[in-house]
Amino acid sequence: METMKNIYRYTAKVYDIIHGINQPMPDIPFYREYAKQQCGNNGEKGEILELGCGTGRVAMPLALEGFRITGLDLSQQMLDIFKEKLAVEALTQPEFANRVEIIHGNMAEFSIGRKFTLITAPFRAFQAITAQKDIENVLACVHEHLADNGVFIVNVFNPFADPLDESWCRPEEFIGEITDPQTGIRIQRYECREKIDPANQIIYPYLACNVIYPDGYTERLVEPLQMKYYYRHQLRALVEKAGLEIVEDFSWYDKSPPRLHGQAVGEVNDNSGREIILVCRRKM
Repeated sequence: METMKNIYRYTAKVYDIIHGINQPMPDIPFYREYAKQQCGNNGEKGEILELGCGTGRVAMPLALEGFRITGLDLSQQMLDIFKEKLAVEALTQPEFANRVEIIHGNMAEFSIGRKFTLITAPFRAFQAITAQKDIENVLACVHEHLADNGVFIVNVFNPFADPLDESWCRPEEFIGEITDPQTGIRIQRYECREKIDPANQIIYPYLACNVIYPDGYTERLVEPLQMKYYYRHQLRALVEKAGLEIVEDFSWYDKSPPRLHGQAVGEVNDNSGREIILVCRRKM
């Protein structure tokens, strides 16, 4: 399947250093708010399903606050790290492990057998599915597993150019260095925008890391990716076709509204317009 290109089999071990505990993404408070709204302050009103849970970047903080959460991901490498983190936490909180279920599976063809009051596809998870039939299957599975009073949240990046074209491509370039304060491991990050398929709206970047260990040993990790991109009207039409009603539409995790065409960045905030975040319910 096309999705096999997005497994993070090579860079899973450094994912949390780049995006997780040491470099937290700004979306955790956003999902915490909806978890409380849908599931109650301690998860007494329902359960959460996270699609593309990876190493538990979002799931772990929510579970630590008492929410019951099921995480599904196709990457065994990412899930292995998630399981290691769960095991460590369970040493001091034995009941913690009972709040988390991890499923190795494809979000385009899952059947869990129960309904969820909150289903999420955070960050770029939904964009890892690039074949049209698989995309439709993801939303059909979401519809099937969403409780009548449940909410589905999907987040994708908002393309900066309209439309994206061959000018998006560029050779490998250095994008920054991160040091893990716990281990002293340094990670030099690189990105290459190899190619783009404008007709099918798929980009093909690869991420590369030079991992420098405290003893001086260095290894290079390269992760090939492919991602579907959407314009806001396209994603809205897609989820509505799947029998979902859009109840909220944001452009950042502080709930900034979609930026109007031609509106300057500073007119809302410096992040407004970077994301497409749709909050949906089942059509009744």
